[in-house]
Amino acid sequence: MSETSSGGVPLHARMAFGFTAVIESTKFQIYEVFLIFYYAQVLGLAGSLAGLAIAISIFTDAALDPLIGSYSDSFRGRFGRRHTLMYAALLPVAVCVFMLFSVPAGLSQLGLFAWLLIFSLSVRLVGSFYAVPAAAIAAELTTSAELRAELGIWRQAIVAGVGALLTWAIFAYALVPTPEIPRGQENPANYPRFALLVASVILVCAAIGAWGTQRPVQQRERELAEVKPRKFDIVESLRAAWRAIAELRNFRAMFLGLLFAGVMGSYFRALNLHIGTYFWQLSTRQTGTWLLAVQVATFAAALASRFAIRRVEPKILYMTGVALMLGGYVLPPGLRLLGLMPENGTDSLVWALYAANVGVGVGTGLIMVCSAVMFAETADEYAYEKRESRTGMLLAFLPLGNKMASSIGKILAGIIVQWIALPVGKPAQAVPVDTMTDLGLAAVALTLVAGCIALACYSRYHLPRARYAQIADALRTQPRN
Repeated sequence: MSETSSGGVPLHARMAFGFTAVIESTKFQIYEVFLIFYYAQVLGLAGSLAGLAIAISIFTDAALDPLIGSYSDSFRGRFGRRHTLMYAALLPVAVCVFMLFSVPAGLSQLGLFAWLLIFSLSVRLVGSFYAVPAAAIAAELTTSAELRAELGIWRQAIVAGVGALLTWAIFAYALVPTPEIPRGQENPANYPRFALLVASVILVCAAIGAWGTQRPVQQRERELAEVKPRKFDIVESLRAAWRAIAELRNFRAMFLGLLFAGVMGSYFRALNLHIGTYFWQLSTRQTGTWLLAVQVATFAAALASRFAIRRVEPKILYMTGVALMLGGYVLPPGLRLLGLMPENGTDSLVWALYAANVGVGVGTGLIMVCSAVMFAETADEYAYEKRESRTGMLLAFLPLGNKMASSIGKILAGIIVQWIALPVGKPAQAVPVDTMTDLGLAAVALTLVAGCIALACYSRYHLPRARYAQIADALRTQPRN
């Protein structure tokens, strides 16, 4: 085996691998936090229609992810089976992101729904031809569990760093307050600038990720050149996906846990701007800092997890991360409903909310680092048990679970926004107290249920390091298709 495949991945490639996740993380950020708010509160689209359009696009994309992964397993191109697809997606996804937040004035409800559906679906599908092949890179660069963890740390550190800078730039330069509209996120004139900023970040970072990882991955592919590529077969790919879910307990536990944890996070994050703007009545600057606290804490946790993952089983770290996220989401609004939080407008409230989001960020950092390791190890377990490698397809279940969860979360959040009937174009102070209570109750109840189910699913995962070491040793000599 070469230095690359045995663990010696060059430093620049490890760093670049982090940038391969920026398309998916930035899409995730704008879909989770800004999209429903922009279409429902700024443009006036019915919340249920906004949630439905986003859910259709995400669910359609999610259903195709394993097939895209399987296709990239068998694809051959000038820049390699993964990178040819990644390069082809760069410019189209940036253009589609810009169009998603550049809605023409005067569209009807049907027109807004159609615009959202078309460009949301375009962003998701085109982006998957980058994100899904990129997800398989970590498992292909090395078989070392420790180096896979390090790659996950680089990924999360880069993603968190870029996300923090983007969040700061959005609230400092894009969603700018004016005397007429003091909360910049409510001003439709700010969103073309927002769209250009987001699209530019996606294009630049994704290009860095593809370029920096291309040579080591191509070297690995050349090592496997003597293995005849499997012909792409949709039916057989679906059968292999079913075998992984039905027959491997660890893979099933990871996927279902990811799904419900994703619903928990997606639903709450979709309501974040509503909660920050109306429930907590934060200013634009405070809202930006509140959201930025998650990114900064995620970055710090990703770096710190390098030391923790050597001493603690990934499952323990993962479940700790989910619990921290759940607590950070539900405790502040739950305590407010019980009358135990400081009043709106006070410094003590703002600092309490910052502290809660730091907990969310630490949990996110632990989850993102450990998920790279655990999904790669379950893919190796599949290869060992089934005597065939389906790395691209199985690693596609990571974005698949996130997208399915996001679609469910957006539908639920859209329904809640329409049911609560938050006023469009009115100041936060004009919202009735009963409406705020309903928003808080809805945010806490559904988030708590989804988070508890996720923890129950993860408790079924059992692939300790000693067992994985046996699998890794066997795979070095085991012939595979």
